Amino acid sequence: MTANSQYPGFDYPAQNLSKFLGVLDFFTIMLKDGSIIHFKPDDANSFRHWLLLNKVIDMRTEKGWVTS
Repeated sequence: MTANSQYPGFDYPAQNLSKFLGVLDFFTIMLKDGSIIHFKPDDANSFRHWLLLNKVIDMRTEKGWVTS
């Protein structure tokens, strides 16, 4: 399955994204150029799903992420 590279209402194509951290409906995203941006989508679950389909790294799944 191929994911759409652009998410509605989001200014950046998936190929420009490196990793993300989502908290409730607020996302902090690192671009591949090292810049940090923030985004609050209308549908957080849909946006998270889009990020994962586009293989953008969820920082919470990285080794060494503190879970407690």
